[in-house]
Amino acid sequence: PYEIVSADVNNDNILDIIVANAGSNTIGVLVGLNNEKFAPVMLFSTGNNSNPYGGAAGDFNNDTYIDFVVANYLGNSIGVLLGFGNGSFAAVITYSTGDGSRPQSIAISDFNQDNILDIVVVNYRLNTMGIFMGIGDGNFQNQITYSTGYNSMPTFIIVNDFNNDNKSDVVICNTNTDDIGIFYGYGNGTFTSVISYSVGDGTSPHSIRSGNFNNDNAMDIVIASPGTNRILILYGSGDGHFLVGSTFSTGSKAGTISLGVGDFDGNGLLDVTTANYLGNNIGVHISSGYQHFGREMTYSTGDGSAPYAVAISDFNHDNQSDVVVVNYGTNNMGIFFGFGNGTLSTIVLYPLENNANPTAVAVADFNHDNYSDIAVVNYGSNNIYIFLGSINGIFSLITIYSTGIGSNPYGITIGDFNNDNILDIIIAAAGTNEIILAQGYGNGTFGNETSYTTGYNFNPYSVAVGHFTGDNWLDIAIAIYQGDHIEILAKTC
Repeated sequence: PYEIVSADVNNDNILDIIVANAGSNTIGVLVGLNNEKFAPVMLFSTGNNSNPYGGAAGDFNNDTYIDFVVANYLGNSIGVLLGFGNGSFAAVITYSTGDGSRPQSIAISDFNQDNILDIVVVNYRLNTMGIFMGIGDGNFQNQITYSTGYNSMPTFIIVNDFNNDNKSDVVICNTNTDDIGIFYGYGNGTFTSVISYSVGDGTSPHSIRSGNFNNDNAMDIVIASPGTNRILILYGSGDGHFLVGSTFSTGSKAGTISLGVGDFDGNGLLDVTTANYLGNNIGVHISSGYQHFGREMTYSTGDGSAPYAVAISDFNHDNQSDVVVVNYGTNNMGIFFGFGNGTLSTIVLYPLENNANPTAVAVADFNHDNYSDIAVVNYGSNNIYIFLGSINGIFSLITIYSTGIGSNPYGITIGDFNNDNILDIIIAAAGTNEIILAQGYGNGTFGNETSYTTGYNFNPYSVAVGHFTGDNWLDIAIAIYQGDHIEILAKTC
């Protein structure tokens, strides 16, 4: 397992879990039940040798059902699985991110303010970000790329408004150049050139999240640094500028590679959770005020588990933040239920198939039951799993969607791309250099796949969506690892 996303994929108002399984080329969906447990995993193929790394959930075709998108690392593509609203998904639609692009991370937003979700992906080998603009029916335009910097090797992507202009911006992690890069959106589907902030020699930033950590109404950025076993916070000024703030230890040889943000102790301040790959645990950092976090509390994920990604949501409807983690080393997913006082339960494990190697996860309500469902990107098995959630935190596996032989899905994002009020899925397939769109049916299943190439050997790693062209359709941004740029897919109809 590479990444976890929480969402309500079967419309039962219970959060479900979606896990990206790189080793088995699948996503796994665990549907939440009403007793803090999950139904057995349902697997959806992301394609042979797709190796899904990253994932995201959203309504891509406006059918009000949650869809899922994955980044296929070895497949060099993104894969979109449209949800049927019952926790199952249609067959994957792939979009190329370019030969050898190796997409790793994916996100969604409306980059052109047309009320249609778009996709952005980072392409690790081509050093680019790629944008796929949504059309509104679950399909996407061809990829538009932006350079992330020479030999930058982007690995992670997030979307937010960092300069308070009500337009979606994109932030990426450049692992090889020890910096983060910011692309400010113009609201018409285009972006500025990358603006870089160094985070220190040897930090090798791997994961980023945004939030207002000091309660000044400006977006800040928290960064996971596996190179130094610390987290670092960049404090935003609200006008697009940042100041390097405090660093906090995640433990000796922790190997922190993923982050989550939520309020675990109910004090109204954002806390941070980390997936510590080498430490075989997750860590929770409780905020105690302005620019200060308490000592990390760790929770074991099991010997040799190598936790790869975390996400935060309320899976059992008790109004407390819970944590889901995907464990790359042991091919399983784990749930930690929050008690509301800053502490968590012991882990509840859901086994995944051998060699799934999930790299990404997205959470959304795929089947309109008001419960969060989960899409899991399986980098190793070239597929995605869809899990339907329930009121008690238990998940059920609905189906497995292939992203194609050699697609290696790496990143994922979710949105409604065809304006049918049903969420669709976009997947970055690194192995086949494309992104894949799967249209959701509103019942948790997906189909009518379409793929978009990102260019030869581009290796798209991460995707995000937003309104980039101001036409009320969602567009897609893709990070191109091998090409040192990002691409935009602008949807036209």
